[in-house]
Amino acid sequence: MALISLRPGAFRTRNPGRDAETDQARIETVRNAILMALADARRERDGLKQRMSMYYAQAATMLDTSEDYGTRAAADEAVIRSAEQSAANARKRVSQLEAQIEKFGALIGQLDGTAAAEAVASDVDIA
Repeated sequence: MALISLRPGAFRTRNPGRDAETDQARIETVRNAILMALADARRERDGLKQRMSMYYAQAATMLDTSEDYGTRAAADEAVIRSAEQSAANARKRVSQLEAQIEKFGALIGQLDGTAAAEAVASDVDIA
C-alpha cells in the first residue's frame, strides 16, 4: 500500500492569486485592529491632555487668587494639591499612551512599510 501516489496531478495546490487574496485579508484584519487601537489611544491621550491643561489652569488660578503660602486657607491648599496631583497622574498616563501609539505605529509600519510607521508616529491618519 503506497501512502504517496506518484501519479501526475495527484497533489494539487490552490491558485497563487487566491493564496495572495487570503494572505492580504488576514493582514487587513490585523491592520484594522491595530488602527482601531491606535485611534482609541489617540483619543484617550488627547482627552487627557485637555484635562491636564485644565488641572494646571485650576491650580494656577487658585495660586493667583489665594493668599501667600503661609497664610493660605487649608481648603485652598487642598484644591491646589488635588489639581496638581490630577495633572501629574494625567501626564504619566499620556506618556504611557504615547509609548503605545509609537508601538502601534511600528506594527503598522511592519505591515505596510517604513513610511507608514513614520506617518503614524506623527499622528497622520492612515486609511
